[in-house]
Amino acid sequence: MARIELRAFGPLMKIFSQRGWSLPLHVEIAPGDTPGVLLKRLEIPEEQVEVVFINGRVEKKSHPLQDGDRVAFVPPGIPSIHRVMLGFYGKKA
Repeated sequence: MARIELRAFGPLMKIFSQRGWSLPLHVEIAPGDTPGVLLKRLEIPEEQVEVVFINGRVEKKSHPLQDGDRVAFVPPGIPSIHRVMLGFYGKKA
C-alpha cells in the first residue's frame, strides 16, 4: 500500500502530540485519497488547516496524493510575512 509523510505546524502539532503520533507521521493512503480525505480519516477539523503543502507546493485539499508524497498541514493565523515567504499569500487550500 502507498504511504505519505505527514507533518503539521503551529497548533496542529499539539493534535499530533496529544494523539501520540510521530512527527512526521507515516500514513497509508488508498488510490484517490486527498488531503481532505486524510483530514476526515485522522479526525483533524478541516477549519484548523488553512493551507496544504504537497512536496513543497501549495495544493488544494482535493489534490490527489501519490506514494511518497510529503504533505504538510498549516493552520490559519500564520503572519503575513511568513505567508509571502512560504508562497501561500492569498491562496487557500
